[in-house]
Amino acid sequence: MTVLTSNRSDQTPLKLDEATNITLTQDSLEAEDNLGRFEIMKPPGAWRDFYDRMLSEKGKGNKRKAANFTTPFNGERYRCILADSAAGQIITMRRLMKTIPRLEQDLGLDWNAIRGLLEGSGLTIFAGQMGSGKSTTMIAAIERLGRAMRGNLGTVEDPIEVEFTGGAVIQREVGTHVDSFSEAIRDFVRQYRKTIMVGEIRDPETADAAVLAASLGHSVVGTLHADSAIDIPTRMNSLLDPKLARILPSVLRGMWWQHVYRRGDKSKPLPIYESLYVTNAVRQIISDGPDKLPQLMNEMVNQKRVSMAQSALTWVGKGMASREEMKQWLLTRGRINDAQLDLTR
Repeated sequence: MTVLTSNRSDQTPLKLDEATNITLTQDSLEAEDNLGRFEIMKPPGAWRDFYDRMLSEKGKGNKRKAANFTTPFNGERYRCILADSAAGQIITMRRLMKTIPRLEQDLGLDWNAIRGLLEGSGLTIFAGQMGSGKSTTMIAAIERLGRAMRGNLGTVEDPIEVEFTGGAVIQREVGTHVDSFSEAIRDFVRQYRKTIMVGEIRDPETADAAVLAASLGHSVVGTLHADSAIDIPTRMNSLLDPKLARILPSVLRGMWWQHVYRRGDKSKPLPIYESLYVTNAVRQIISDGPDKLPQLMNEMVNQKRVSMAQSALTWVGKGMASREEMKQWLLTRGRINDAQLDLTR
């Protein structure tokens, strides 16, 4: 293996089996892990053979259109995108999970804070930015529910992140088993899935289908890009048909927002999160419109749930992070009331 470029400071090589993201071309392989370590090297023989095979199998047709696919390789599963570029055909690869992580032991999250957000029927949103671990938390939480509580499960993902076990599970991948998230959700309603997991709510059709399924008595769980827990209703309303936006407050069941702080070493990432159980008071605030949404922070206090600032401050108090490292989550940004400010000083 010929290393062309590396950001190593300790001279410890980044092994390919440690890399979570790969960028593969005819002449180079860039490997990167979640800690930001990377190596650029000449593709080893097996990777060069893989590249040639994927170009042969997936690179046919219009080169201006990228090919999205999931494939096994070297004992791992990868989500791949093959696309043309000024440098030629490039395959970007993201390594997928082999097993479902344990919520408490592996992710460091409190099951008691999440459990109530998933009980009964309705819509629960796991939100965060790209790379925040929201999908992993959602999957781990559904697994933690157990077969008896979650019932028949249907998942629609792009790609399928990990395989659920235990029976009564239908997993579908967009582009492989079904054309769209919304189509799969409608199918799951007809297939008597008690729990429907939506890998990402990213377009109006998916948002509409998720809200409608929740209104019919299903337990719908999905991810969404949002800046905070109280940002979730705004993001959902921006996607929803106005008629369905009016029923969003009545079907929302729980809102969870998170991020993970990676410390640049092999220690576990630090989760920063906030959540809100949707009570009648929360529904009324959401129904009253966006100007009232800051009042949701008061409901967070009433429910004795931590805000992102309090969550971040926990790691400062334990000496596992500095205030400077947690700064972006300690800033109020107009979101935190006086009671919560007292708790974060």
